Amino acid sequence: MHGVPADLGRHLEMFRGTTLTEIGVGRYILQFRFDGGVRPVLGVEGDWELVGPDGQLLDRDVDPTERETYRFHAILNGEVVGYEVAAPESFTLRFESGHQLRVFDRSPQYESFSIQPGDVVV
Repeated sequence: MHGVPADLGRHLEMFRGTTLTEIGVGRYILQFRFDGGVRPVLGVEGDWELVGPDGQLLDRDVDPTERETYRFHAILNGEVVGYEVAAPESFTLRFESGHQLRVFDRSPQYESFSIQPGDVVV
């Protein structure tokens, strides 16, 4: 599937009220694991960005060979309080701290993200 589906909110709702407890860093994927409820997992293989409470861009998808550090530790142990779907370009998870994790689907060819449970692959 290409493009963030307009009805993605029905899958994102399970993240509301959960806490980000683990971030896995792989060569081509980041895995955000949450506690509570069904223990959802967001796998990001495409473009993403982390925005601070003040709206400043804190981190984004960069080739690992060009990266000095990740800054997504700012949302570790943070509670998800909401989400926003901007189909077909992106969706955002909003954290209690005011941070926002935005995930984009910019590739017609490769997977951009996945959500489990639910077998959502975009």
